[in-house]
Amino acid sequence: MNTELKIEKTVAPGETVPGVQLCPFGEYQGSQRLQVCDRQAFEQVVADWRDAGAKEILMDFEHKSEVDKIDSDTRAAAWISNLAIDDERGLVGDLKFTDEGADAVSNRRLRFLSPVWPLDDEGRPTHLKSVALTNTPNIPVAPVLNKAQPGDTNVEDTKESENMDKIKTALGLAPEASEEDVLNAVNALLQKNKDAEAAALEKEADEFAEANKAKLDPKVCKAQYIANKEACKALVAAIPEAKKEEPQVILNKGKDPDKKLAKADAVAELNKCKTPQEKIAFAQAHAAELSAAE
Repeated sequence: MNTELKIEKTVAPGETVPGVQLCPFGEYQGSQRLQVCDRQAFEQVVADWRDAGAKEILMDFEHKSEVDKIDSDTRAAAWISNLAIDDERGLVGDLKFTDEGADAVSNRRLRFLSPVWPLDDEGRPTHLKSVALTNTPNIPVAPVLNKAQPGDTNVEDTKESENMDKIKTALGLAPEASEEDVLNAVNALLQKNKDAEAAALEKEADEFAEANKAKLDPKVCKAQYIANKEACKALVAAIPEAKKEEPQVILNKGKDPDKKLAKADAVAELNKCKTPQEKIAFAQAHAAELSAAE
């Protein structure tokens, strides 16, 4: 429920603008909860401010004092005092501007106000935590809206935080571990799994190459298997099995030393020899028969 900061003139650093509307009366639906901004709610806010010592309340830029530590920016655009209830305009307060706040408002760089407060069980604000200068309203309360839902518990953020805690526990990290610590742990786990898969593949490739060394050189087979094991399996399957040589048959029949051929038979056997080498060998073995007289 942002409220337009209506100033008809420029504002000087240190100048106080009294009675600025901080939030009008009404019920405003946020992304998570309905905000009930009636007189009872504003009386509660004013009473809490007084009970806490009526201290000045920070007005920052774009709610940056409310975000995470990394992006937090607590520079003041103004300081709010004298919280009160106006019968027509709702919750109001005096704004004492800093140099940066006065410059932003005077030059219309930022024009709207957005209060930040926790809500009770009925959706009423309990106290004013801070107010921001912003140009990005999101609830239709003319002319400006709350940039975020003050005091609401963001269910999605809570769920995300719980999931992150579970991830930290699974990774063996402490609850206070940073997002960078989580990222490093995840990357280390991924690398460990990658190394284990590579070692398993290499062992598998060695076994496949050894089993098929008769078909393909083991080194080539291993490299092909690691590069694309399915393609390597198909390649090896397509290579035919090597034919086995038939064993030589050895005749162990002994030579009859007493048996001699007649000259005519010896000549006939000699003529049956097909090659000169066979003829020479036969002639030497049967020289006596071949030279015998008729």
